[in-house]
Amino acid sequence: MPVMSMGFMVPAGEAVVWRGPMLHGAITQMLRDTAWGPLDYLVIDMPPGTGDIALTLSQVLPLSGAVVVCTPQDVALLDATKAIAMFRKVSIPILGMVENMSFFVCPDTQKRYDIFGTGGAKRTAQELDIPFLGEVPIQIPIREHGDAGKTSANFDDPASRPYLEAICERLVGNLAATAAARPSLPPLPVL
Repeated sequence: MPVMSMGFMVPAGEAVVWRGPMLHGAITQMLRDTAWGPLDYLVIDMPPGTGDIALTLSQVLPLSGAVVVCTPQDVALLDATKAIAMFRKVSIPILGMVENMSFFVCPDTQKRYDIFGTGGAKRTAQELDIPFLGEVPIQIPIREHGDAGKTSANFDDPASRPYLEAICERLVGNLAATAAARPSLPPLPVL
């Protein structure tokens, strides 16, 4: 999957402190000037919250929608709920919610620990009438692959793959169902 990141352009450890026009320009340039090649989907990983980036993207791109990812504890769900309200306010459809760090299974004992609680995103999705796409447990290989910049290796890991595949299948299935429910109509010439 082609990837572009502000992190590729800023020295490690340096903060990007941009707002307004500078941020808008950087995002527009990154989207326009990156050689993406043919895409089925363009996935944009945004920082949490309701700031300038989400607003800029809603103005610059015809977004299919947003997937809100959060951990299950109440404080994270408060931010996720605010983000959902902001997306709705700027008419970006919410494609679903994912619960990250949903639980941890100790590799030594196979005992499950709900470190951050569990089920918060699923409950919130139901309350807000948003599809719940799935959960991702805390797994050491997911962190290791992320740190190594090889996140696609998570799909080769038999412990991670089922969670990630289920989320992808639900998301793509929901997008297909939405498109099928609203097929584009052929243009009718007016004589």
